[in-house]
Amino acid sequence: CRLMERERRVGAERVRVAAPGILRGFDAMALPGPGRAQTYALIGADGCVPFRTSWIVAPRYDGRAVTAILRRDFDTFGPPLVLRLDRASSHDVPAVRQLLHEHRVLALHGPSYYARYYGQLERQNREHREWLGRWPGPRDLDAMMAALNGRWRRSTLGWHTAQELWEARPSMAVDRQALADDVNDRAARLRGSLNAAPALQDLAWRLAVKHALIARGLLRVEKGGWC
Repeated sequence: CRLMERERRVGAERVRVAAPGILRGFDAMALPGPGRAQTYALIGADGCVPFRTSWIVAPRYDGRAVTAILRRDFDTFGPPLVLRLDRASSHDVPAVRQLLHEHRVLALHGPSYYARYYGQLERQNREHREWLGRWPGPRDLDAMMAALNGRWRRSTLGWHTAQELWEARPSMAVDRQALADDVNDRAARLRGSLNAAPALQDLAWRLAVKHALIARGLLRVEKGGWC
């Protein structure tokens, strides 16, 4: 068993986003409660540091609500280069696609039924559920996010808060159109080499995004896992 675990760790990879502002994740979390109507927390967060950029409580988890929070998020914090989304139908509606096209943001959808692809977002939702489950009275997402962003000094962040690292992020001068063209070219070549059936189309796109970011020094893949 020890030998198998060592082999697994040697073969594992860790993906690191080079700086805040490159990749942003978006997810929803159901907020059930006794005697309360079903609502949803829609949350955007950076992919490099656990800084939550935007959040709302919406009565419906539909395309209109998703478009509204993403538009506000991009206007307030600037659009990322890549937006990581799961496969909820509300993430793939014309209004969301148009918004991403306007800001030249690349959409990155993970594999079907593979929750580990969104591990960072799932860990953050675990923090949200823990907080909301212990907090008495009405749900206060603003107080929760203020604490998680600006008060929690994490050892993994060098004892900084997520907000401190977000505010110290470097400026990025990336040609978004050139990046999009590069990703499209890489995806087309990969589809040809894979002889990609429809089921592999998304794989080619994900690999193209990954390789284009690595080529620009915006993403690093480190060999050897430790978890």
